Amino acid sequence: MNKVLVIGGAGYIGSHVAYELLKQGYSVRIYDDFSNGLHRRVDGKFREIVEGDILDREKLVETMHGIDAVIHLAAKKAVGESVTNPLKYYENNVGGTLNILAAMSVKKVKTIVFSSSAAVYSPNDKDAVEESDATVPLSPYGATKLLSEQLIASVGEAEKISHISLRYFNVVGSAISEFGDNSKDNLVPKVFSALKSGNRPEIYGESYPTPDGSCIRDYIHVQDLAKAHIAALKRCESDFTSAIYNVGSGRGYSVKEMMNQISETLGKDINPILAPARAGDSPKLIASIEKIARELGWRPVATLKEMIDSSWAAESANL
Repeated sequence: MNKVLVIGGAGYIGSHVAYELLKQGYSVRIYDDFSNGLHRRVDGKFREIVEGDILDREKLVETMHGIDAVIHLAAKKAVGESVTNPLKYYENNVGGTLNILAAMSVKKVKTIVFSSSAAVYSPNDKDAVEESDATVPLSPYGATKLLSEQLIASVGEAEKISHISLRYFNVVGSAISEFGDNSKDNLVPKVFSALKSGNRPEIYGESYPTPDGSCIRDYIHVQDLAKAHIAALKRCESDFTSAIYNVGSGRGYSVKEMMNQISETLGKDINPILAPARAGDSPKLIASIEKIARELGWRPVATLKEMIDSSWAAESANL
């Protein structure tokens, strides 16, 4: 049985990935700094839990003992904060990735799956973004993800480390109530937070060149995303691999569509208000997922309703 170190395994996506690994028969060790404070995501569910920072190389080397593969999901991820405090993001996200690779080198671990982001892409007018499209990130956060991809590819080639980077689009939903999304930046938890505070959720801009005037994004259920990690891991284990894949649903939903689905799930009109458009928001961002479907045999299955229903179920359980 292969043992996988899930770095960032107490996070929203990381906990789902770790849980899916267990279901698939892997042995799992969690490594997380618990800066999110959510020990409940992993306590009692995983045997091996290490509290540590990705900037602590010595701790990483120690934790890497007996590990066969790494799934690296640990990162600072607030785009706005990355603009005002880029040093924090470069140090943590790029420096942390460097430390992980150094620890892997010491312990001769030869497989890594990396959590990247659609934030690496340059804005374009294509119906769907492909992995070969231009990468000129708009934020330091996106730049740190791209630099980390490049770092992993360079070290992977030199040391024959099999590696896949997964470029996430927008992640929604939950498989277990304790694993729900508590992010202050993601659309669905942001809506729930506004409603809990007695406020109306906001739609930023209504004059985009889209059918209903609001931005269109690609949303994927977190459980589908977790299964994409398993597919990537299995490919890396089977042969030396160096690859990048988009992970999304392959279709777009507008902000207004999302609000309508949330209203349907809650059984009431959430009555969003219109707010000014935000600088830097592109009208449409949808993933082309043909490459991962063709090469790894992975496709998402969850509907938008299932994504929102499961998000609300997790939110309700933790009220």
